[in-house]
Amino acid sequence: MRPPTLLTIACLLACGPAFASPQESQREAEFLNQYCADCHSGDGAEADFRVDDLVEDPESHSKLTWMTVWRIVEEKTMPPEDAEQPDDEARQRFLGDLVHSHQLEIHADSTDHWSFHPITVKPASSEQGIDLTTAIDQAIEVKLNENGLSRSPVADRRTLIRRATLDLTGLPPTIESVNTFVSDRRPDDEAFGTVIERLLASDAYGERWAQHWLDVIRWAETVGFETNAERRNAYHYRDWVIQAFNDDMPYDEFIRHQIVGDVTGQDAALGFLVAGPANLPGQVGRDIEAMRQARQDELDEVIRTVSQSLFGLTIGCARCHDHKFDPISQRDYYSMQAIFAGLSYGDRRLRGALNDDWATRVPAIDRELALLTDELEAFRVDHQLRHPVTGVTTEAFAPIDAAAMRMTITQTTNGTASLYELEAFTVRSGTEDATNVALAKSGAQSSASSYALANQTRHHENAIDGSIDKRQAFPWVAAKSGEAWIQVDFARPTKIDRVVWHAGQSTPVEYTIEILRPSDQEWVTVADSRDRLPIIADRRQPDRISLAGVPTDQVQTLVDLLSKIRSLQSKRSRFANGPQTYAARFDDSPEPTFLLLRGDPMRRADQVSPLPPKALLTEIPKGDAGLPNDDAEVGRRLTLVNHLTDPEHPLTARVIVNRVWQHHFGVGLVQTASDLGKMGAEPSHPVLLDRLAAELIDHQWSLKWLHRQIMMSKTYRQDSLPRDDAIAIDAESRLLWRFPPRRIDAETIRDSMLMISGKLNRTKGGKGFDFFNRRGGLSDYHPKETFDESGWRRMIYAHKIRMQSIDIFGSFDCPDAGQMTPRRNESVTPLQALGLFNSKFVMRQAAYFASRLQPDDVSAERSLAEVVDEAWQIVFSRHPQPEELELMIKLADQHGIEQVCRVLFNSSEFLYLK
Repeated sequence: MRPPTLLTIACLLACGPAFASPQESQREAEFLNQYCADCHSGDGAEADFRVDDLVEDPESHSKLTWMTVWRIVEEKTMPPEDAEQPDDEARQRFLGDLVHSHQLEIHADSTDHWSFHPITVKPASSEQGIDLTTAIDQAIEVKLNENGLSRSPVADRRTLIRRATLDLTGLPPTIESVNTFVSDRRPDDEAFGTVIERLLASDAYGERWAQHWLDVIRWAETVGFETNAERRNAYHYRDWVIQAFNDDMPYDEFIRHQIVGDVTGQDAALGFLVAGPANLPGQVGRDIEAMRQARQDELDEVIRTVSQSLFGLTIGCARCHDHKFDPISQRDYYSMQAIFAGLSYGDRRLRGALNDDWATRVPAIDRELALLTDELEAFRVDHQLRHPVTGVTTEAFAPIDAAAMRMTITQTTNGTASLYELEAFTVRSGTEDATNVALAKSGAQSSASSYALANQTRHHENAIDGSIDKRQAFPWVAAKSGEAWIQVDFARPTKIDRVVWHAGQSTPVEYTIEILRPSDQEWVTVADSRDRLPIIADRRQPDRISLAGVPTDQVQTLVDLLSKIRSLQSKRSRFANGPQTYAARFDDSPEPTFLLLRGDPMRRADQVSPLPPKALLTEIPKGDAGLPNDDAEVGRRLTLVNHLTDPEHPLTARVIVNRVWQHHFGVGLVQTASDLGKMGAEPSHPVLLDRLAAELIDHQWSLKWLHRQIMMSKTYRQDSLPRDDAIAIDAESRLLWRFPPRRIDAETIRDSMLMISGKLNRTKGGKGFDFFNRRGGLSDYHPKETFDESGWRRMIYAHKIRMQSIDIFGSFDCPDAGQMTPRRNESVTPLQALGLFNSKFVMRQAAYFASRLQPDDVSAERSLAEVVDEAWQIVFSRHPQPEELELMIKLADQHGIEQVCRVLFNSSEFLYLK
């Protein structure tokens, strides 16, 4: 692999001493006080960012803090537009002071950063007698020795099986599994290895690990933003991820399916590319600028998903300018965007056995539909009815002089009158074409019985503006349901012979068209719907349908026939479209991609070719060439997949092994799991990280194999007890002198309660249960307080609503999918204690747990000591200490065993992995 070409030679703009002169400090303070302090000072500071702290003690803040200030001011994102703005000279002087006084590097430093270097460590299998588990322990021990530390002793078996079970499955071990492991006479390595194999083979493993992946890509089942509407078929992706992990799908294959699943036949996997938020088409303005901006936002979400989850880089930062820290240019960003230029959000066919079965049913439905359609046509001919209306309907009549026209709509498909356009055409004369005289630009004027107001205007003038492109046009919509009329007065009397109307948000099914004769100012009916066959979508009852010359009994026959056809058409559409999943769709002929100046969609520069970031390529095309722009759309994505899964790629394997390590120890070898770039953390054990990456590739990218090797290490199996001497050197246990204890996550808390109470529903897959009274939209969300059996499934099967915190468990740092969460916070708040102690869910599960301990159908009563001992084993995987037993017997005697169960659910030992 040849070294990547340097994209940018950064210069450290600081020159002179690495501290601010009094003059520079004074200028910085004056700038911050004048332009920033109004919003960012005092206890109520916006975004909890206080510039008064910066001014008072500038040296106490890191370069990262000052770099953040530099970028905000340089990019002019602050001060806001309605606040006092510094002139360019003042802004540049301030930026220069920051660079000089705080030694800031404001440009990417080239590829001379550890994460861009190739992995040169050889797999342990190539070294005689050294396996990965040994290599892990050796690497950790070297660092410990360098810092005067030593590894803690191995934890006892009860602690180990509890740790491993919660870690791999997110559920506590059963009493039986604990006792089996404790009594196993085989050596520790052999016995513990059996435990790990059993846990990895459990379906609960995939459910546990999938949750972390969904956090990383901020997957949810609503669109986010203002509407937050439901994505009804998104759950297929969640199920696919769970199954992929349970099947130990090789990680390179896991990536491939998620980017080119349309080629590999894994349609559900393509949910990965559209996991992020996106506006619905109806929320996007109809002007070209709004549509371009929305398209850029859509593609930006895709790039951020791919780059942060797979590359471990913040490539999205280069949308408006070259990346400030990493060797990612703005051209790289748009070259990446070109790879996905054919992508769109929505539902696609979910191929598989069900799809194949549905496809075989279509021909029989077609035959039945053909018979009914023939019957409908015979009915039309027999009763001398005209063809049904369409989306664009023409009413032709004998030429007539007209001063105005009026359309009265009495019934529609949804009850409310609406038209996109209403046109009236002059009579053709010789070579002269007919013209539309019902145009505002020709002097026509509109009026109507009413018009609605919503997000965009629904004025009647929309019906005569000449715009019929529904992507940019607005319709006229009546203010309320029922009869409505719209009138167009022409600029001058003219002879017309046809009227054309374009259906709006509903289709008129009963209407009358009248012409105002200029000679006598009389309204004359020239057309109505009484002689037209109703459309198939017409759901009116027979008593509301009036057809010329058709008896009442025949109208009933017609309604029944329309209903049968409608039902069959719906059935055919469902079977013909196949099962649907919310996933990326692709256009074979993508629009060209342009580099946008400052990210402005209206400021296009030169066209770019699809290509991954050049700094990561093993072979860089000559010049600026990428893939040909006319290359097949899927070829672009295949190129990206092959690039990412190349064993010589410097980031792919490092990123995923770091995530696995974080999963087991709470913190990765690199703390910033989705940013291995220059602004990310340095690895605590760089050689070990590369050894793990090399081994993963060497073992066919098997994540289960990697879990197994890490968990069999002495590093993983050591005790978690604190030691004063070690804490004084490494309080956060980053050097792993002990197993770092941590609180279990929200899902594990809830799922463990359900398992302990005996109420856990192990139903897998499919549509999720609801935590709230609704599944999306603008209305308020009211959390459910009690659940039936369907709501006792594992929490990963809950319907995931973006930007909505789950009651009780949301306070335990459960992300709301508003942002990517590569690593969860571990906050401690009063709400956690209050919610856990007082919630109806917890109290109800405590009652079920008590019933499990003291079932009604057992005649011989056990002593409270026996009941408490069993509860202790179920919850903590151990027997209670004498003082614990005595205290709980007293509590049970006074308040019942249910309160003992409630206390156990609120204990630190239940809530922490150690």
